[in-house]
Amino acid sequence: MFEFLRSSPPPSHPLLDALAGQQIIHTRVEGRGTWTITDRGWTLHSRIQRLGTDPTAVGLRDERLLGAGIVGTQRGRKGELSVHLQHPRLGPLLLTPLPPWRLSADRGAMLSVDASGDQQDAPPGPPRFATPQAMAEHAASAPSGIEERLLAMGRERWLHPGDVVELLAGAGALRDEEFESRGPLLLSRMLVRGQLRAGTVREGRFTAWDLPAEQIVEHIGTTWAALGGRTPGPDMIAWFELTGSGRDGLGPTSAQAMPPGMSGYDSPGVVGGFR
Repeated sequence: MFEFLRSSPPPSHPLLDALAGQQIIHTRVEGRGTWTITDRGWTLHSRIQRLGTDPTAVGLRDERLLGAGIVGTQRGRKGELSVHLQHPRLGPLLLTPLPPWRLSADRGAMLSVDASGDQQDAPPGPPRFATPQAMAEHAASAPSGIEERLLAMGRERWLHPGDVVELLAGAGALRDEEFESRGPLLLSRMLVRGQLRAGTVREGRFTAWDLPAEQIVEHIGTTWAALGGRTPGPDMIAWFELTGSGRDGLGPTSAQAMPPGMSGYDSPGVVGGFR
């Protein structure tokens, strides 16, 4: 009996349980390891990550993983982690981050296991991006030139974070830090002022999220920081639609605008907790 208990795998963790249902939207590789990033902005970081029995490590924007949904996870006795996936094209897959590994979630929550199998974790803290002060500043802000250009783009189609990246680059942004700080700020200001609504696009139809503004702002900041730099684009973070207030701010030309969706976008959008 006691031998059986010693050989049993460790119990699961709430953060690992909450991975189920999330979708992988990006993988990035740097000198410090590999990051697998989900549609909620959660990141799984380890020195090396392998897929099934393939000896080739997970690479940058690895097509074998993008779009795969996380079915569940399993921890071994020595801290090894198995992430069970379902890919729409490739079927069931197994992702294995080699210890040490770290899972980072919303508002600073994290779970890590070192090379010897020892575990550390931390609960979520206060908001990082949707603080009361930040929300008040967003509400009191006036549209910048870039924001007005973004609204003008939204007259003809739904918007995505790649549009923000394009406008920032055109305005002279060069460093990753500029995109990571200014991109979420622009979108958050427009959302809190009521000019944009966030949601998903599925089968040619936009569906707005029924979520508090604070939760959406926190999601945008968390996910953009996880993706990094100018990476965010279509099917990452959210899609955005002009509200009536956003269209009114464009002046009389908005009356001749094409309805959203006429530009040919047909995307599954963002899934998981922000469906």
